[in-house]
Amino acid sequence: MSDKKYFYDQLDADIKNILLAQIRNVWTHHSTSLEGNSLTLGETDFILEEGLTIQGKPLKDHNEVFGHAKAIERIYGLLNASQTITKQDLFQLHETVLTERVLDIYQPVGKWKVQSNFTTYTSNDNKQQWREYPAPQKIDFLMSQWLENLNSSLARVHNQDVAANVYADLHLSFVTIHPFFDGNGRMARLLANLPVLKSGFPPIVVPQEDRYHYKLWLSDYQNTVENLAELGDLAQLPANIEKQRFVELCRGYWSETLKLLDNAKAMQRKRKK
Repeated sequence: MSDKKYFYDQLDADIKNILLAQIRNVWTHHSTSLEGNSLTLGETDFILEEGLTIQGKPLKDHNEVFGHAKAIERIYGLLNASQTITKQDLFQLHETVLTERVLDIYQPVGKWKVQSNFTTYTSNDNKQQWREYPAPQKIDFLMSQWLENLNSSLARVHNQDVAANVYADLHLSFVTIHPFFDGNGRMARLLANLPVLKSGFPPIVVPQEDRYHYKLWLSDYQNTVENLAELGDLAQLPANIEKQRFVELCRGYWSETLKLLDNAKAMQRKRKK
């Protein structure tokens, strides 16, 4: 990964560190909140900056925040690495994200899932339905394809439009594969940002305030995949209007971190004056 250009280039060390902390806090808060974490952005900031706990809030929520913040550090580490991203890198990231671990062979941490996993959704006729994700025996091959797509994307520097498309595609395909028993959403929102960061942009962060549309449009796309449980090749995933709608949704999720970057650059200009 040569010719590195990062969004915090040209910033003095102290301004860069403040910006990275702000982005870490925002990214961690929103991504964990999407999965039900009860901590506010201010509480997340306090926990990560001070290393203290918030009275009355679950220890599990604190651990999720610490785990996600450490996972962001791993993402930056992968960005700085010269080798390609491997499944072992994904396993290590999964171990970092999932801080609440139960020793259960059927719920492995740092390994692909070994049991089928399911979710529920509401169909167009207003009925509750089951969704079964690709079977465990399909995962290793599907994720080898996904990693090939990721590494291919990392071999290029993208403009803003292409970076958004790449993010959405990697994000959407990862959660559609659903390779882990848990933590798939957080993993997708972390890993899909690697090409974005590599191209010199701050991460795309899905806001928890838009949880409904984000979850709904992911589900709508997955509904278009015929026989999802038997998916055996990523080439079978449709490129349709539902996918394009998700791409456009992701473009709008860039605004908060781009604003933080603009503020940091303004502080830099003020200092130089």
